Amino acid sequence: MNKTMGILMIVLALVIAIVPIFTDCLANGRSLTTQDGRSVPMKCHWTAIAEIGLAVPLALVGVFNLTSKRKETFRTLNLIGLALGALVVLFPTVLIGVCANAAMPCNMIEKPTLILSGILVVGASLVTLASSRNFVEPVAA
Repeated sequence: MNKTMGILMIVLALVIAIVPIFTDCLANGRSLTTQDGRSVPMKCHWTAIAEIGLAVPLALVGVFNLTSKRKETFRTLNLIGLALGALVVLFPTVLIGVCANAAMPCNMIEKPTLILSGILVVGASLVTLASSRNFVEPVAA
């Protein structure tokens, strides 16, 4: 069970890292132009950068879930995974946000994908955390 959830965490981390790269407005050639003529990225670009930053430790949580053998390690890793999953949901919704226009690709693709991925990370972390209560550590030879 823990190995399956570790693989799921790695896959979700890849989704969280890759989807924002291609669906933020800057990747689609859109940006804000200031009064002095400068072009600046929209909010969805900064959300994408933050999500990539969350995907790296989340992938490490998945890798360590695959390789660890101790009950305490599973608990700690999945508490970290729980927090990272919550942040994956909070960045596009509350903390940074995405563009206000509902027709933008970041609103149609990036935001729902990140919310769903974050919820799945939280769910996987909770399942692994609950199953680690019954985990029996192997006896050293």
